[in-house]
Amino acid sequence: MAPGTRAPCPQCGALVPDTDGPVHCYVPAAPGCWRTFGEVQADELGRFGYPSAHRLLVDAYMAQHPGDGSDRRERQSVYAHLCGLYARLKLDVPAARATETLRRIVSGRDDFPVLRRDGGPGQLTVLHMVGACDIDDYDRRVREWGEVVWRSWSSHHRDIKAAVRDLGGA
Repeated sequence: MAPGTRAPCPQCGALVPDTDGPVHCYVPAAPGCWRTFGEVQADELGRFGYPSAHRLLVDAYMAQHPGDGSDRRERQSVYAHLCGLYARLKLDVPAARATETLRRIVSGRDDFPVLRRDGGPGQLTVLHMVGACDIDDYDRRVREWGEVVWRSWSSHHRDIKAAVRDLGGA
């Protein structure tokens, strides 16, 4: 790997640094994508503290990196984070309440279905978050990214909405 070389993440397609490095145990992102996600979170924390947009950031990233569904944790992650996207983007549920919704969804099930995206991962990735100039720009960017990820799973919207509704609308 030559310095500055970029390669696409196999899950989201982002052209990220082609590097070796740590990855999440069940989120099959490229090491450079996982590193970029960590850098975005570090920048977020350093500049904005722990904004309500953080929940949406995590939901968008995790739902955009589904894996093949062979690991129960992958299935759980995608399902729960899609519920989080729905709660935040479509129902405007506050971040803390959306986090509680995810906990309830996870604790109430033994297994989760294998979900497949309708098409690709969407045209925005974690790279969309790099360089946000202020908190308003950051919030706008994460909402745009979240919407793209949510749309990429449109064939599962009915089931996700029902799961959230079954919990009392989040």
